[in-house]
Amino acid sequence: MTQEKEHILFKEIKICNEEAFNKAFDLYYSCLCFFADKVLHDFDLSRSVVQQVFVDLWIKRDRLQIVSLQSYLYQSVRNASLDVLKHKKAELKYLSTLEKEESSQVNDFIEEAELADRINKAIQNLPEKCREILLLCRFEELKYAEIAARLNISVKTVEMQMGIALKKLRKELSDYQMIQLLVLFSRKKLQHPYRVN
Repeated sequence: MTQEKEHILFKEIKICNEEAFNKAFDLYYSCLCFFADKVLHDFDLSRSVVQQVFVDLWIKRDRLQIVSLQSYLYQSVRNASLDVLKHKKAELKYLSTLEKEESSQVNDFIEEAELADRINKAIQNLPEKCREILLLCRFEELKYAEIAARLNISVKTVEMQMGIALKKLRKELSDYQMIQLLVLFSRKKLQHPYRVN
């Protein structure tokens, strides 16, 4: 979304336009959750932080002067996440390190959060059986034979469905993003957001 469109969207929010607020929520919520999770490493807590940022946006809308809605939301989520860490003594050392990070690293977090969101949406768009098998294989780390036994299908069917899933993901994501997808698959801490519906 261009800065001009963001400005128009925020102007609508300022005049109590709930539809504009809902549009902003739909547009940024998922990415902001992944962004907060980079700081908090707790996806449920990250969702709570992001929801509170949107609540605060709505409450303070008439007093806010925002140039870029996206920048405001990311900065608010970052600040709120750091505030949460301040109240967790075990993470104080991590907090002091995090606060010294340069803005380029924050930008990396944003890019990775947006990529994770794209991958999540691509996975959710897979046919149900493909998605289920992919998640069992990559996130529960089941072998093809174990998946076949659990779902009462043949190993050949599992192989075929995995092939279809990866082919569809490859179509939706660039080669670079496919590499990132495999990296994300290998990280245990990102198992949580991807679930079979």
